[in-house]
Parts: sequence; C-alpha cells; structure tokens
Amino acid sequence: MSSNSKLDAGPPSGGGIPAITGEIDHSRAIHIFPESLKPVRSTILAYSASIVSTTVGFPLDTVKTRMQTHKHFSSYFDCVRKTYLNEGVRGFFRGIYAPLLSTSASKSLSVLIFTAVKPHTYNFIYSGSTSSYLRDHPLVCNAPVCFFTGAIAGGGVSLFACPFEFTKVYAQVAKLVQRKSLKEIPQESLDIEKYMKQKFTTAEAIKHIVKYKGLAGLYSGYKYHLIRDSLSSGVYYSIYESVKWTVNSLIPSDTVGVSPISIGIAGGVSGIIAWICIFPVDTTKSLIQNDIVTEILRKESGLAPLPKKNRTLVRYGRKLYRGLGISVSRSFLVNMIFFGAYEFSMAHFA
Repeated sequence: MSSNSKLDAGPPSGGGIPAITGEIDHSRAIHIFPESLKPVRSTILAYSASIVSTTVGFPLDTVKTRMQTHKHFSSYFDCVRKTYLNEGVRGFFRGIYAPLLSTSASKSLSVLIFTAVKPHTYNFIYSGSTSSYLRDHPLVCNAPVCFFTGAIAGGGVSLFACPFEFTKVYAQVAKLVQRKSLKEIPQESLDIEKYMKQKFTTAEAIKHIVKYKGLAGLYSGYKYHLIRDSLSSGVYYSIYESVKWTVNSLIPSDTVGVSPISIGIAGGVSGIIAWICIFPVDTTKSLIQNDIVTEILRKESGLAPLPKKNRTLVRYGRKLYRGLGISVSRSFLVNMIFFGAYEFSMAHFA
C-alpha cells in the first residue's frame, strides 16, 4: 500500500493498488540492510515471516490432514487427544522440516512473483480499456488484476512446493497408516521393535517415496495441487489487498501508512475465504497422497496392495469439507501473523 495517510483513490502507474507493500518510510527504519542484500530484502523478510507463521500453525495443519484422511477421529478434540497419547507433542510437529523450508520459500517466491508480474497483468487487462471507472477505482480495478496475478504466482510456486508438501503429508499420516497395516501382518513375523523405531522423519519420507515410486512419486497428486494453489493464490491476493484497502479507508486515523488492524483483518479474512474455496480440492489431493503412502507402507511390509480408489471431487459431497473448521482457524492465525510480520518488517527494515 502507499505510504500516505490514506490510500490513494486512483491507481499509481503500473497497476492498481501497489502489490503487497509500497515505499519505505526511512524515518521509521529500525534496521538498514547492507547494499549487497537490498535486492533480495523482500525475499528475506517474506521467508522470515513465513517461518514464524508456519511454526505457529503447523500443529493445526497436522490435525487437519489427519481429519481429512482418517475417519476414525470423531472430532478435532479426539484427534488431538489420540495424537498426543500415542505420539506425544512431537506427533503434532511430525514432518515440519519440509514445510519450514518449502512453505517459507514458496511464500517468499509467491510474493516475489506476484509483485513482479502484477504491473504486467494490469497493463494486459486495461491497456485497451476505455472505461475510466475501471481504471481509476481501486477495488474494481485491482481485484481481477490480483486474482490473475495470484493464480500465475500460485501455479508457478506449485512446481517447487508439491514434492515438499507430499513429504509433509507422508510424515503426518504414516504412523496412522502403519497402525492399520500392522493388523494384517501375522504375529509370528511381526517385528514390533522395528516398527516402533520408525520415526518417519522428512528424510525417511523422501527415501521411502523415491525407493518405491521413483522421483516422479514426489509429484503424487500434483494435478490437484496445481488447481489448489492457482485458485487459492488468486482468491488470496485479491481478497487481501481489497479488504486491506477497504478497512484502512474506514479507520479514522492521521497516522502515516497502513493500519496494523487492516493488515491483520485482511490477512485473516483472505486466508479463510481462500481455504473455503479450495478445501474440496485440498481434501482430494490429501486422499490421493494418503493412498500412495498406504501403497508404499504395504509394499514395505510385504502386504498386497489395496484396490485403487476412485478419488474425484464430486464423489464425496460433504466429506470433502471434513477438517475445514480447524483449517479455517489455522489459516486465519497463520496469515494474520505472516502479513503482520511481513508488512511491519517491510516498513521498518530498509
């Protein structure tokens, strides 16, 4: 957003409301980056903000994934209780290293692509437009620009993020899948100690996937991952910037810049709406990836593969929204923290 007390009514050159943040007010800077790091300043700050938000929200993500892929949990509380009793606190953070690297990198890459592409999207959409209202009104002008730019950013990032996310899902559900498979192994040939020692770390998950499915196995469920990330990023950025502009324009204030209240509200609302829109796609992706985890662990245990399941969006109805409540809560928290930390650092770290 711009650094004036209220956001400009008309779009600056280059396309609508400025992408994510505007110019730095150097009088408020609390840290100055060395000249050599200034070109990658926004990437560093986005990565750092994402590490914090990912760590805070990861336990809720674990509960969400387990609720999506396993029916024996009767409620969120039941899932939390059983996870803690069987695996301790570590069970909630199983597989966190992959997203700490990938989600943080994906978020910073997404912001980088969005910021770079947005002016070009604006020029493409409005280059021949004769309607001054479309060009000049911030919300009307900005929403489609942000949606299409966000979709491009999400699609691009999905190529990088899919292997890491599948590794995360593998680590999150492997213990549950393994517990089911143990019931089919003859007791005389069951090595309990061996199975108890399996920790399903990020490194072990990658090793298992590549061993049994090859490198292409890391992209299991990619079609749905691509749809999810493209759609969610489009909704995410368009809602974030629109809500931030609207809330900020309603807050009576003489202070310079964007109110932290508008940033927090916009971050939380954008996360909620984006997740509601793409949750069925995410559930389908998780179910497909859970099937692959099951197939791999059954092969390792010498068990016959299960019949392939027909995983489609239309087949499950309301079941596709199983785990939505905790996902919405997590998304609100994570995005409020991310955008709050990112916009604050962008305004104060020059």
